Amino acid sequence: MTPLGAVLAAALAGLATLVPSGDPSWPAVLGLGLLGGVLVLDDTALAQTWFSQPLPAAVLAGAVLGDPLSGLALGLPIQLIMAGNLPVGQTFTGDPTSAVVASVGAAVLSGRSLSPALAADTRLPVALIGWLVVAVGLASMSGHLLVQAERRAHNLWMREGHRTLRDGRLQRVEAIHLRCLATTFLRGFAVTVVVLLVLRRVWLPLFGDLPTFVHGVLTMVPLLLPGLGLGNLAERYGLRTGWAWLAGGAALSFGFARYVL
Repeated sequence: MTPLGAVLAAALAGLATLVPSGDPSWPAVLGLGLLGGVLVLDDTALAQTWFSQPLPAAVLAGAVLGDPLSGLALGLPIQLIMAGNLPVGQTFTGDPTSAVVASVGAAVLSGRSLSPALAADTRLPVALIGWLVVAVGLASMSGHLLVQAERRAHNLWMREGHRTLRDGRLQRVEAIHLRCLATTFLRGFAVTVVVLLVLRRVWLPLFGDLPTFVHGVLTMVPLLLPGLGLGNLAERYGLRTGWAWLAGGAALSFGFARYVL
């Protein structure tokens, strides 16, 4: 078994310890896992429809659970962060797709309905979005380790395809390709389910125990992201105004959190 396969097997084996037997949400959890696996395939392996981008992925995850607005509330700020990390004919950093599907699922299945930051009438819902944005970032970067392991496994497997140049067996290359696609799907499925359960059992319950000061800081997180997204785009296209957008976004988010909410 490859190291990637061992990690995936260990992750799936640990699911039983995270969810009590008889939990009625199991079908929804598995459904979101399947959605995460399919959307991860869409990142670079298959059609690249961009439904795997954070905003549509989050809305789809919310729609599966009957709450697309919660998906919009979390997916929009994450999409702004990812504005400079679009996989257009290139590799990308992190695993935001699995992370955002898992985060929306954890919030909705925990009974926490989200509203877009600017539509909220108090600080607490915005702070919860900020808490989930932090979770998506941590889960995405942790998932990047699996993405790298998967790429190394794919590279090793495709070296086997070189033998086809000698014996002409195209079936070998097709089988390797299907193996790579299956591994990508399983990685997306496993990461989505494991992250969802960890967020639901550990991360979200911690939110209520955070100090008021931390809630205030988290309130500014989703409001900072428009400036961050514009700054990312400016830097990506070689402009030198990126830091100005970041500073402006920070000032606006602080003012909105301090004087409006």
